[in-house]
Amino acid sequence: MSFSVNPLSLCLSQSTFEAWLRDSGHLEILDKCVMDQARTNGHGSISAFLKALKINPFKSLTLEDCCKSPVAWTGEFFDCGTGPRDTYSFPHSLTQAKLRMEENVKRYTGNYLVLALVILLCFLYKIPVALLGIMSIIALWDTVRVYINSRGLTQNSFRFRVLRVLGNIGTMFIMMYCRVAVALAWAGLTSLLVVLVHSMLRRITPMKHPRKPAELRD
Repeated sequence: MSFSVNPLSLCLSQSTFEAWLRDSGHLEILDKCVMDQARTNGHGSISAFLKALKINPFKSLTLEDCCKSPVAWTGEFFDCGTGPRDTYSFPHSLTQAKLRMEENVKRYTGNYLVLALVILLCFLYKIPVALLGIMSIIALWDTVRVYINSRGLTQNSFRFRVLRVLGNIGTMFIMMYCRVAVALAWAGLTSLLVVLVHSMLRRITPMKHPRKPAELRD
């Protein structure tokens, strides 16, 4: 993305200007600049396809983002009150898609985690033996932990290493026999697809905080 040169931006780098737009909440301007550049430069090429494979919308996530509570599902996540046409649109370039995914994944991390959990529970409901396998794995390692603590084994002891190897072998056997790996793989792929599609189509708009009601006067 590039901006036209003017006397006020001679000493301001592009990255600095983009960071200022993000911090100031002018995300619509940043999104529109990316869209205008895409229309000017045209669409599609082999190099653009290769760049799409390198997009990682999760690289800027932090532990604080993963601990955030989900935003309102109907008021902010699915719709911001202006209608689907004003809330969702197809990106005009890979740069715009990357910008949207990075901003939306960071903003709606709590919602995406809830959706991923719901999708996992749906697959476990369809494959009940996988749920039994997960419970068996938890019980297996809890038994190993209790035995290690009761015997006072250290990580350098021979019995500790043997128990760890046996635990790993038992875990792999349970995951294959109970189709735990299949359920986790399908749930992970489905969750990733949902996150990428929603974050790419969702326009980046500043979060609207509800106004506090005026204090009642006596």
